Amino acid sequence: MKKLNFLALFFLLFSFCFSQNFNDKLKNTRMGLYVSPTLNFVQTDSEQTETNTKPGVIYGYAIEMALNENHRLESGLAISYKGGGIETGTYSDYKIQYITLPIFIKMRSREIGYFNYFARIGPSLNFKVREMISSNEEKNTKLALIDISIFLGAEYSLGGKTSVEGSLFFNNSITNALEAENDPQALFHQLGIRLGFLF
Repeated sequence: MKKLNFLALFFLLFSFCFSQNFNDKLKNTRMGLYVSPTLNFVQTDSEQTETNTKPGVIYGYAIEMALNENHRLESGLAISYKGGGIETGTYSDYKIQYITLPIFIKMRSREIGYFNYFARIGPSLNFKVREMISSNEEKNTKLALIDISIFLGAEYSLGGKTSVEGSLFFNNSITNALEAENDPQALFHQLGIRLGFLF
């Protein structure tokens, strides 16, 4: 009975400590909004296929939780427009709208003046919302894509937890976007600038 009481006390204290630690992390959580003009381009596995770049945009909501002084976990929700032109005898123009769910690790430097410099990396899940395809043939894209993203940028502190940020990024798609078996393997990549406000 004494052992059971001891175990119950141990788990109670552990739960309390974990709760305190989690609450401390929540106090250091920041949220924000961002917009990213992008250059969309397509990579294919066919040498006979020509591709064209197209402008795109990403906009969304970010939330980041401090893991320690220099590392943060970031997620959120975004709307992303991907695509480009693909020439395979017939020209097809793809403009696909996705809901994007990222999971990033953000590595920050110490504050230098009012600036923090950072690198952000991690995967994103993209779920198709709408497809706008101009083609003489019937074309379809897959319901979901996976990206691996990398960012390099800086934050400027406005006081407290509030800051503005800017970064260059590359979204490297690792899953084929086209559904038809006779289409070439196509990866929808993005190169862009992210501008955001965190508080």
